[in-house]
Amino acid sequence: MGCFELLKRHGQELFAFYAAITGAELFVCSPIKAWWLLPMFNLTVIPLGILDYHYKRLLNPLVLILAVMGIMCCAVLLEKNIEDALLGAAVFGGLLYLIRYISKEGLGMGDVKLGTAAGIWLGPQASVVALYISFILGGLYVICYLLMMVKRDGRNSLWKIRKKAIPFGPFLVLGSTIGLLYGEKFIEFYLSLF
Repeated sequence: MGCFELLKRHGQELFAFYAAITGAELFVCSPIKAWWLLPMFNLTVIPLGILDYHYKRLLNPLVLILAVMGIMCCAVLLEKNIEDALLGAAVFGGLLYLIRYISKEGLGMGDVKLGTAAGIWLGPQASVVALYISFILGGLYVICYLLMMVKRDGRNSLWKIRKKAIPFGPFLVLGSTIGLLYGEKFIEFYLSLF
């Protein structure tokens, strides 16, 4: 099934999540000077996360749109420059590719592409924050999932599900969104500790 068929099939779900998440972010979080970045960013990352959850696929057309919109935002915003955007893409995508290589392709290439595209929006520092948050959230999900399996089926179920693929895209989306909103504040807080 193609990209547009999947978007159409899940149209109501995507719209509901987009409206709820974007509305909540704009209402509760106001750290971004250019408020219109959030709705633009969410336009592609929310469908990417939801469709990856359902189909374990990150759709290339949506990832490409995310990257192109990020580059266009660099052209419009004076405080963002293309060098930071490209460095963010290299850091986020490069670290994910390194993890993919070390894990012998335990991480999908779609995750690497999503990280690269999100890195354009985030820049290098917020990309590192987003990567950490993504892995923390993904790890917490796996721990909860394993505990539920053990409770339901016993300890022997752990051996049976060890090869089960868990989509990482939703966690990359959450981490990237938090990185976009608070990445620089996390870095400032971290550096203030030393």
